[in-house]
Amino acid sequence: MKSQFLIIALLTSLISCKKEYNCVCGNNGSEPYIYTINANNLEDAIMECSPLGSNCEIAEE
Repeated sequence: MKSQFLIIALLTSLISCKKEYNCVCGNNGSEPYIYTINANNLEDAIMECSPLGSNCEIAEE
């Protein structure tokens, strides 16, 4: 029973692992506005950072 719980907990943590991405938007004075997004993958980060009509994009690493 304990081993089943540990396996489920391990799989859940692997599946929900998120990475940080920097989202860069326009210019705030002389510098761009940058904030951090947590997403499962690059595609999800792009969708969150750059909704239709925004001037934001994921910063290259």
